[in-house]
Amino acid sequence: MTIRQLALPDCGSALLTLTEPLTLDGIGQLESGWNNLLFTLRRELGAGQPDPGELEFESWTANMHSTTSPRKFHD
Repeated sequence: MTIRQLALPDCGSALLTLTEPLTLDGIGQLESGWNNLLFTLRRELGAGQPDPGELEFESWTANMHSTTSPRKFHD
């Protein structure tokens, strides 16, 4: 078993535990899996928060159908 403590900038540290010895191939697999892991964690943490793009689209469509829209069209 391989155990490594990783220092994370401005976050503290993380403990990496691997069931097998660390090899170059293992590092490659770790590298490719790391991005997927971080993406999943980011999505889980932001699950309760609305997507900024969706908020902007909703505000745009609400203003588009508003009768008090600040845009005035002239003939």
